[in-house]
Amino acid sequence: MKKFIYIIISIVFLSSSCGKNDLYKIEGELSNLSVSTLYIAYEFLGGIAFDTIQADKKGRFSVTHELVENLRSATIYYQDKEKRFVIYPEAGKPVQIKGDAQYPGLIKVKGGRINNKLNEYKSKVAALLKEQADMENKIEKESSTNGNNNHQSANINLELRRIAQDFIKKNPCEKASAILISEYFFDLENILQTEELLNVLSPDLHDFYIVKDLKKQIDKAKTSIAGAKAPEFNVTNIYGQTFTPDSFLNKYYILAFTALWCDLCQTEMMMLDQISSEHSNDSLEIMMVSLDDNPEEVFELLESDSVKWNLVIDSAGQAIDLFDKYNINSLPKCLLVDKESIIRLRTTNGAELKQAVDEIFK
Repeated sequence: MKKFIYIIISIVFLSSSCGKNDLYKIEGELSNLSVSTLYIAYEFLGGIAFDTIQADKKGRFSVTHELVENLRSATIYYQDKEKRFVIYPEAGKPVQIKGDAQYPGLIKVKGGRINNKLNEYKSKVAALLKEQADMENKIEKESSTNGNNNHQSANINLELRRIAQDFIKKNPCEKASAILISEYFFDLENILQTEELLNVLSPDLHDFYIVKDLKKQIDKAKTSIAGAKAPEFNVTNIYGQTFTPDSFLNKYYILAFTALWCDLCQTEMMMLDQISSEHSNDSLEIMMVSLDDNPEEVFELLESDSVKWNLVIDSAGQAIDLFDKYNINSLPKCLLVDKESIIRLRTTNGAELKQAVDEIFK
């Protein structure tokens, strides 16, 4: 994690207390720790607070604080904030941390029901987590990847998800299961699987904050999945023209979410140039939504393009607003909307998009 962005909703001043059950204590020992300073981000209902601790030469550290009301989790950042792991402190239950700093996924966290159950899962997938970390470290050093690495990584992730799913089904009453759903199965493009696994959980977990957050995000995602009515918008393109869904009445349109820095987002990769050349604007229109906010850079790029794209950039945050309304969390992403303003397709695949358009107008 190259950048550490401090987002403070409200700050809590953490202080020590003499009430034993009101304390939480974190002790740890990380081998191969190259930087002695660690940072802890405490997430609680209403905000995030930060603390800094120092490890000794053997990588040992300790911190004790008064338990913050509604504390949800604590994330420990280390190695100049490039690596991290999450713990779930519980009142009056000391947390013991031990592991190799090079393998954050394998670090053992003991103390409290959630930590212990997550540790149980980690022990089942230790070999896979190590293989995954070794591969990521190798790719980072080489600054490149290849097809074999991608295939191997996909297989590891598939096996991790399989074991996680089995763990969730065997432990439906555990909060750790909800955490695994959040880590392995929450995908805005596949919310049905997330819902299926949430339904496995005990009703006793319905008020657990992670379950509530997942359900809230799923409800929001449903507003822009295939079959949903396209959310309303009102934007102005780089030529000063205003567009709303009503601007595309009686025609199909594509919303193409992009950015200049995204190589995969180029019009050729998403086959938008080919689609545009084969279909008239009278029947199909393409509106590109870019996160870029510098009109000069955008116009410079467009000068070399034969198509005069209907492009909306992030002036006054309008692109960000569209990204949020349409639940776009990765690039590229294209949505095909029909004449009744119903979303027909969400895809990252240009060939899939072109095939869907060709089927409509064949």
